[in-house]
Amino acid sequence: MGDGTVVGALRAPLDLSKLVPYLEQNVDGFQGPVEPKQFGFGQSNPTYLLETPSKKYVLRRAPLGKLLSKTAHRVDREFVILNALNQYNARLPPQSARRVPVPEVYALCMDPEVAGAPFYLMEFIKGRIFTDVRMQSLPREERDACWHAAIATLAKLATVPIADLQLDKSFAADPLAKPYFPRQVKSLMKVSDAQSATPVKQNGGKPLGDIEHAQDLRHYFEKGAQVVARAETMHGASVVHGDYKIDNVIFHPTEPRVIGILDWELCTLGSPLADLGNVLMPFSFTPVTRGDLDRLGLKPDGLTNLMIGLKGLPSSETGIPQVSQLERWWVDEMNAGYKWHAAHSPSMKGKASSPAPWSYPIAGLEWVRAWMLWRLAIIAQGIAARAALGQASSATASPSRERFDFFGRMAYRAMVDGDKAEDISAKL
Repeated sequence: MGDGTVVGALRAPLDLSKLVPYLEQNVDGFQGPVEPKQFGFGQSNPTYLLETPSKKYVLRRAPLGKLLSKTAHRVDREFVILNALNQYNARLPPQSARRVPVPEVYALCMDPEVAGAPFYLMEFIKGRIFTDVRMQSLPREERDACWHAAIATLAKLATVPIADLQLDKSFAADPLAKPYFPRQVKSLMKVSDAQSATPVKQNGGKPLGDIEHAQDLRHYFEKGAQVVARAETMHGASVVHGDYKIDNVIFHPTEPRVIGILDWELCTLGSPLADLGNVLMPFSFTPVTRGDLDRLGLKPDGLTNLMIGLKGLPSSETGIPQVSQLERWWVDEMNAGYKWHAAHSPSMKGKASSPAPWSYPIAGLEWVRAWMLWRLAIIAQGIAARAALGQASSATASPSRERFDFFGRMAYRAMVDGDKAEDISAKL
């Protein structure tokens, strides 16, 4: 299992001839020369560590070349939400516990002539990134505390009133007029259809093909999305990180607390259940079988973080909390956040009502589990499609279909094991 902070040689080229002068002119205190390295972790936007004589920076850039989707790799959206959250933090009382831990951002450049594609520059945060959700390098009590911190941080983000961020209307669709899950299902199914048609040069130009169980699950997701969307109306919409998970947060170097949230490419406005379902995904499927490993061409110690299934395993074996405990923590933290903002947030003061509190068990979460696995299958399919086109930013990306089929099978099992879309309405 790798370390998310490891950097190495450049896999995606970064021309410094125009980049360094641009940054020296547009970022206060930036001064070359620059030694660039590339982070080995991550699959989408190439991410670089820029070391200067006085400071370290992180640069996130869209991939080079023609992209499969005009809505993907939007580094400008990452910059906008990070900038909004930094401004929100600055308006809070000093040392407020409601601050959302995000890196400071310094510059956004949409001119592809500067670095080959749009990019932004942000703060480098020194800390720990665990690429193993089990956190096996930590004592058991610290694993528990780190997971609690990750859930509390997520709730901190999800309870920020959207109006307090002062986002432009163009940032995302009105989540109440166009609920999150229905629009996600509709758009991502279209994305998957396009990715399925990508020709694979290594396979004689044949199309990449559908994800396993695509036809079995389409109706389930389309119908269930409409039902689960009712939770958005009841509890209110939130900022949705879009890929909130253990290896996208930075923990303090020595303490079990989150000091940074990374990888905002998929950020939007919508249901807080999306991020909860995503961070709890390891608990949504059982450990891989020998057959899964053989199909993936992996040894047991070669599993990626996203393939570590924890469903059904006792805490005595994993050393981390049970999913029921994590869900209860989330409910408590969400309700505490709503209460605080009702009393302190500019957009909430004087309002007759605040979002309805959450309760345990969380209605609709079983459908969300299946959908988040299926969404991951679509993301994995996109990685394979980019690899087929020579655009992948990860060192391990491949046009093979085994990984996205794996998540397709896991989503199907989650549907079979969980509530059917017809049953969800009774719990809302």
